[in-house]
Amino acid sequence: MTTIGNQVDRTHNGDGKTSFSYETLADTLILNPRISGKELSSLFGYTESWLSIVMNSDAFKVVMQRRKGDLVDPVLRATLEDHYKALAAKSCHVLMEKLNAPVHVIPDELALRAAALGAQMFKAAPPVQQAPESSIDKLADRLIALQQGMRGTTLRTAEVIEGSAV
Repeated sequence: MTTIGNQVDRTHNGDGKTSFSYETLADTLILNPRISGKELSSLFGYTESWLSIVMNSDAFKVVMQRRKGDLVDPVLRATLEDHYKALAAKSCHVLMEKLNAPVHVIPDELALRAAALGAQMFKAAPPVQQAPESSIDKLADRLIALQQGMRGTTLRTAEVIEGSAV
């Protein structure tokens, strides 16, 4: 460790190697994603196999995801689909604002296009599919119906009269 001004530099142990922590390893991998295992090994002073075990651990993966979230711009992380959803939402908002104007101010072309877009989106929305009824659900329904049919009846014991059951 070396002292820089009032701060302690914990990135080196004095032997030229970087001190190890999950955060340091994650930052190193984010800053240089093409770094080799051999380079990591010499940087941290641990074997490649040990570093591989650490990098595949659940604890390290959690730290790595958190650090990526901290360091990577959300615009870069967003998918193309996210961008189109945001664009569509903003466009709908702008269109709704324009359609809130008095009727005599709204151009006929805008009203017709808005109606066509609404109809198209209504058609494009897939119908909500019902989950197929499982055999367990059918069995439960049958048992309930059977139970309801048996209400109000009592089971009677058989009486033996002269050798025959009644």
